[in-house]
Order: sequence, then structure tokens, then C-alpha cells
Amino acid sequence: MRLIFKLLFVLQFSFILYSCEVNPYLLLEKRELETGLVYDSLFLGVKFKMTSKEFYAHCWDLNKKEVITQGPSNNSVRFILQSKSTDGKIEMLFYPVFNNDTIYELNSTFSYIGWAPWNKNLFSDFLIEEVKEIMEEWYGSNFITIKNSKNDKMLYATVNGNRRIAITIVDDSKVRVRFTNLLVEKTITE
Repeated sequence: MRLIFKLLFVLQFSFILYSCEVNPYLLLEKRELETGLVYDSLFLGVKFKMTSKEFYAHCWDLNKKEVITQGPSNNSVRFILQSKSTDGKIEMLFYPVFNNDTIYELNSTFSYIGWAPWNKNLFSDFLIEEVKEIMEEWYGSNFITIKNSKNDKMLYATVNGNRRIAITIVDDSKVRVRFTNLLVEKTITE
């Protein structure tokens, strides 16, 4: 009986290892981190490793130039993009996450301006495809499609050196893009 349990454990563990090794995202992340390349640039001059003071000063300058505005309740930064697939615009709200007073992650939320429950062509399942195209243009990366086996939702992810970009649907109107410095994330989680 013990032998059967040991054999089942070894088979189960082997399957897990095999699954990890053939997971295209994990392979991409491992390969990119091994390059040693560091990409700190995000967008609009915002970068990983900016201090909170540098971030706020930079946003103040962008606001004075009318590139960005304050987001709802002053909790985020608002940037407006022109939609390529509709006649409308896309609102991008973003705000960084700091570790030791430097940016290591930045969360952004995209939504079509003019979204309403009756505007089916402005739902997030259309928006996620447009946001993915925007990210591919901005960063010159191809995204891997990852399907969540628990809820059948999909997300897109790519890694360039230390920079991971993950795109996922939040709800009917919003898509989230999370930029993460993997080098810092790995030190935090260890």
C-alpha cells in the first residue's frame, strides 16, 4: 500500500514538473529573466524605480501640458487614447505600487468612454483585444494567451527582460493591464 502511495506521489509530482516545463508563459519568463536585460520604461515617461516624489512631479508636469488629468476621486491618473476599432475614445486610469518608495508595479484600467449596457460593441471582450493591440504597438511584444481553468477567463501576458505585462478582463466595461518588475516581485515574494 505504501508503495502505491509513493508511486502515485512520484507520478503526480512528475506531472506537475512536466506541466511547469511545457507552460509557455513560465518558459518565456525564465528565458527573459536569464537574459539579464532590464526594461524600466513603461509609458508617458513613467518608469520602474521612480520614487513617489519623482512620479508625482512627473505627473504634475504632464498635467500642466494637458497630456493627463486626475482620475476619479484623485485616486489615479487619467490618460485618454483614441480607439482604433470604434469612433470613440478609451480612458486609461493608472496608479503605481511602491516598494521601498520606488515603483515596482503599475496597475491600469482601460474602458471605452461611452460604455453602457446597451452598447455591446463597447464591452470588455472587444476592448481586451484592442488593448492587447495597443500594448503590442507600444512594446513590440507578442502576448501569450493563458486560459484560467477555474473560470474559463483568458488573459494575455508577455515578458521582456524583467518587465511583465498582463492583460485581463475585470468586468463588462473594464480591462486591467498590470506592469510588474519581476526582479522586485521575486524578492518580495521570497
